[in-house]
Amino acid sequence: MTIRNPFDLPEIRLVLASSLTTDDLARCIRVCKDWHASFLPYLWREVEIHKKTRKQPTLALLQRHRHHVQRLTYQGKAPDDHRSLHFPALTTLHFVVRDHNTEMVGNQTSLMRLKLIGLRINKIDWIPPVGLPNLTSLTLTGIAVLSQDEDTVWNLFSRLEVLHMHRSSISRDSQPMKRDWRIKDLTLQDVFGLSLMDELRWIEHCAHLKRLTWYFPFAQGNAVLEEILQSIAANTWPELEELYHPLKATDKQASFIISKMQRVLGLSIGYSQPFDLVKTALRPHFSWLKILDISNAPGDNTAFIIEILKSCPQLEIFQAGEVRDCDAMVDDAPWACECSLRDLKVQFRPKKVEQRGLIRRLSRFRNLERLDVSNWVYHLPGPDFRLESGLDQLATLTRLKELRLTRTDQAMTLKDLEWMIDHWKNIEAISGTLNSDDLESGRLWLRCNEAGISVS
Repeated sequence: MTIRNPFDLPEIRLVLASSLTTDDLARCIRVCKDWHASFLPYLWREVEIHKKTRKQPTLALLQRHRHHVQRLTYQGKAPDDHRSLHFPALTTLHFVVRDHNTEMVGNQTSLMRLKLIGLRINKIDWIPPVGLPNLTSLTLTGIAVLSQDEDTVWNLFSRLEVLHMHRSSISRDSQPMKRDWRIKDLTLQDVFGLSLMDELRWIEHCAHLKRLTWYFPFAQGNAVLEEILQSIAANTWPELEELYHPLKATDKQASFIISKMQRVLGLSIGYSQPFDLVKTALRPHFSWLKILDISNAPGDNTAFIIEILKSCPQLEIFQAGEVRDCDAMVDDAPWACECSLRDLKVQFRPKKVEQRGLIRRLSRFRNLERLDVSNWVYHLPGPDFRLESGLDQLATLTRLKELRLTRTDQAMTLKDLEWMIDHWKNIEAISGTLNSDDLESGRLWLRCNEAGISVS
């Protein structure tokens, strides 16, 4: 019986291809004909067009391999000769645009997700094309949505399941309410052309909402809070699982909102007083909670913050206020979210004897991509990120991309920074003063720039 090399099996190659970089895939297609056939579709699956990048596919190559392209990104204006291109398998298209050369959008009949980002806010006009029968997700940032026929805009929106609008505008004469809305995930942030009450009426007609992110001037919050509470009481959004809102609710109001949600996957609302009722209302949702922001909660919530970290096995993003007593974190018992947590923003104030224990606890969040221990108002002691204080324990944070240390009085040396560069291969940004001595701080900033790390 002949034993085949497992790398000769197309199924194995397909599994490997999904984990390889573009450079690795380019090498693989040169091995042999079989490998070329297996890896070529993955090499062309995601394409980014950027005029400032040397590695740019020619129009001829793009035409030749267009049937493999599933995700396409244009950084800047799309070349004029791309306007008539059709990608038969394209599902995701992103435009980070300076000009409004997006005519090719209408040619992509298989498109499911479209993102338009205007770099000059509210200077980019976009007229939705007729068609796009498969489009289910649309993100608009800094875009003015225009059309000679307003129904074209609202009919497109009503067919979407995901709609995110940031600093964008719609015609003031629009009437979005009388539609059969399918939207499950809606974000409205600084949408011009609609009043706050127009937005509220629109949201109330989206009966299938699972995720609502709604930001508006904080001072206007009281005007809509009671209406939101009445809508929730009337079971307007029976499927709602995530709510991100600037409402400054009382403890009773916030707990009422939570109690009306069958399960809470994500929550961020403001609080105007201690929130004991909210704590009670949240605990039954700990087993499936993924995103939680209680950073505006008043008072000392150290015990509840630690309870959340210990008890939420799916928690991915967590923002909270101060942990004034870090002694409760200094133990070796496993916590529920150690594998799930990706983004942690907490103000830790450890005593010197708690420093190494706190660093050891942070080292167990192995999938962290963003760690923010900044103090938000005053300069106060925070975790000490130096080797002599236990920094080497954080070698486990191999996925870390961003470290924020604003107003935490650090005293790093070049040796500490070199350790970070050597052990955190994915680090992209560090914010905060790394050393109170201006001369030493300048050396550290220069080394960060040399390593390609953004410093602010």
